[in-house]
Amino acid sequence: MGKKAFVSIALTSLLVFPVSYQQVYANESNSEAFKNLVEQREEKSLKKDAVDSTAIEKLEETLKTKRFSKANASRSSTSNDYLVEKEFNDDFDYANTLSYSKPTIGQLLPLFDVDFYKIKVPQDGALLVGGATSSESIYLMFAAVEKDWKKSGKLEYLGSEFDVNTEVQVYQAKAGTYYVPVIDEDMTWDYYYDDNTPEDLYSIVTAFVDNVKPGKPTINKVDNNDVKVTGKAEANSTVTVKRGTTVLKSVKATSAGTFSAAIAVQKAGTKLAVTAKDSAGNISSAATATVIDVIAPIKPTINKVDSNDLKVTGKAEAGSTVTVKAGSTTLGSAVADTKGVYSVKIKAQKKGTTLTVTAKDKAGNVSSKATYVVVKH
Repeated sequence: MGKKAFVSIALTSLLVFPVSYQQVYANESNSEAFKNLVEQREEKSLKKDAVDSTAIEKLEETLKTKRFSKANASRSSTSNDYLVEKEFNDDFDYANTLSYSKPTIGQLLPLFDVDFYKIKVPQDGALLVGGATSSESIYLMFAAVEKDWKKSGKLEYLGSEFDVNTEVQVYQAKAGTYYVPVIDEDMTWDYYYDDNTPEDLYSIVTAFVDNVKPGKPTINKVDNNDVKVTGKAEANSTVTVKRGTTVLKSVKATSAGTFSAAIAVQKAGTKLAVTAKDSAGNISSAATATVIDVIAPIKPTINKVDSNDLKVTGKAEAGSTVTVKAGSTTLGSAVADTKGVYSVKIKAQKKGTTLTVTAKDKAGNVSSKATYVVVKH
């Protein structure tokens, strides 16, 4: 954090830790931790939409308002308000466990002391780490890292936000366990300067925010006979089916991730959009489906046809393709107009010839056959 970002906590009294210089490996063996932490930590402004600002504000408020009692601390390593650092904790394998519900209070004594903490991220989301100190003697530096300083890409630093007395770092993290090493930054300067006393304290607090939107739902085939939309979405998410801006139905997906939303029958060609919203309010991108036409056109009507006629006329579904046959021989086809009127050119047919007429819509559904026997002119 450095001198320009000194942070402090208002303390009602001093905290005493059962830590001696002999209990801490405070020597040059921690120089690698200092080096790695300095390299790991970079100053980066946090984008406004990286995480809900309310979560950051809550963490900042926790760091500002917590008060600590010397009496409570001396009796127990925990209190109702906070946890206390436990030595040895100067390596990954000896890291203390951080809590999402309470901050942890620690010291950085003696010279070269480094404290390690670990935190479990329950699922993919944002890990927030906040820090503050009680004294100008500590220039607090901390960061979330993978074990043994590995960089597998599971943890992405999104940036920090500084308030008057606090710093909150935000990371995009995959589910897993991560570590928070803490040092006094003045130990990384060209000269070693240790003015810390047992009364100089720091606080580390963490939070998790589910900021990962559910995956896009899948939608099973929907036709113009269906009275429900089915498919798969994130387990227990709220699935909403829309037509344009109109909400047709919202239902909760099962624990197995399936959903079934009852809707009114929709016209063929209608576009439906389906989204899933998780319990944190994250909304998936929309999956879309077009209602399929599975309803065959009505049976066409046929006007009188005699042995001199060179066309067959009548009515069928508007826009459908009308086909006239004599037995298995196709005599002609034409598209019915917007009013459903058709006129199919044919060769003159003998009296008694049986004609069959069908209409096929754009979806390929074919009507039942209409028949007519050619009469004598």
